[in-house]
Amino acid sequence: MKEQSSKSIQTADKIYNIGTITNANFSYLMGQAGHDKSLPGALSENLVGTDDEWIKILGKDLIKEGIPVGDDPLEIFQNYDWLIQVFLQKMCTPDGRKKTLYGLSFMAETYQASLRYLCYIQMAQILQLDKPPKLGIISDFLQMGDEDYLSFDYTSLLLTTTDLIGENGFVHEINKFINKLTDTDSDLFGTASFLESERQKLISGSIEENEDLPKLMEKYLTALVFWIKNLSFVANYRLVSIKDINLNYRIGSDKTYLHRYAELHSVYNKSNIADKTKSIQVKGSFTFSKSILLFKGNVLAACLRNIEDKDSYISLSPMLIDKSVYDDENKKQTPEIFYYTGYQKDGRKYSYVPYNKELPLSLDTKKNGKYPTLNVKSTNTNLSGLDDLFEQLEDIFNPFKIKTS
Repeated sequence: MKEQSSKSIQTADKIYNIGTITNANFSYLMGQAGHDKSLPGALSENLVGTDDEWIKILGKDLIKEGIPVGDDPLEIFQNYDWLIQVFLQKMCTPDGRKKTLYGLSFMAETYQASLRYLCYIQMAQILQLDKPPKLGIISDFLQMGDEDYLSFDYTSLLLTTTDLIGENGFVHEINKFINKLTDTDSDLFGTASFLESERQKLISGSIEENEDLPKLMEKYLTALVFWIKNLSFVANYRLVSIKDINLNYRIGSDKTYLHRYAELHSVYNKSNIADKTKSIQVKGSFTFSKSILLFKGNVLAACLRNIEDKDSYISLSPMLIDKSVYDDENKKQTPEIFYYTGYQKDGRKYSYVPYNKELPLSLDTKKNGKYPTLNVKSTNTNLSGLDDLFEQLEDIFNPFKIKTS
């Protein structure tokens, strides 16, 4: 391709910039290009059905991971942390149960949210490297424009970053998952192909709301459940928003650090606007403030008491941010989690969207306006705390960019 001066390669449903192709994702992309995009036969013959049996299937796999759960759907869903949990919950709402494109979109975003989550975990480690790699896929991710994030090739980003990290990544189970995903003979490979292909059709408007839709949704649910089952390992980790840290120290006493935090796996009652943060005092050690941290372990109190072990957690910020920590300290509110969606050259601003933003399927401005974009600029009149975040983003991201911004 390089000898022919090719700048891109086109498959049946995508165009890939040659700069984003590496040894880590080349075989996968070529395998996808020639692969049947239908649901693998083993799954087609065992559809999960239209009732809530699929929730019990997820619960059983969590139990295999050593996670104690009952039959309550919320108890099961909350083990997948907010990014994935929110769309699993939407799937169980009246709109999510309807055989409509809107209902299908909740399934599609559950798949996409889980894939993004894995990418954030790997990217967080890449951003800590002493020698930033100059790779097209990473540069393109950091400089996504407008709505590029909706169709960005997160799978290639995941494969490339995992290859860079090697076997010593923070979530070691990702490597085993990648080995299965890239095996062109595996059901996981075919499932990912089906999930991605149908999601792209949904975005492009090529799926019609007709008598064939219920069958497609049953197939998509079957594929999604199989995909999530393979990601059950994420339940062994916990997301936490660290709001602030205060030193408590008196003469003759040990230094202790009071951490104010909010859990990002439980379900908050929206009718109660009281402060949902908690506090824990840790002797002799502290971690990052105003950051989203991922801890090893599923018992949060034990995780927080173990922060002196710097290998027990990583920061997923600035891939994920909690808008509430930049707001007025006197305001009592639940965490407002946003994920990174790119850089807008016009106006020099970094963009984030709410973690629960739905897939825009129409021009309904009222519905689309429900999840406003958070723009981080050099000067932020309403949230001055974001000024420091902008400088942080510039310092962290610029060494990884190939195209100047």
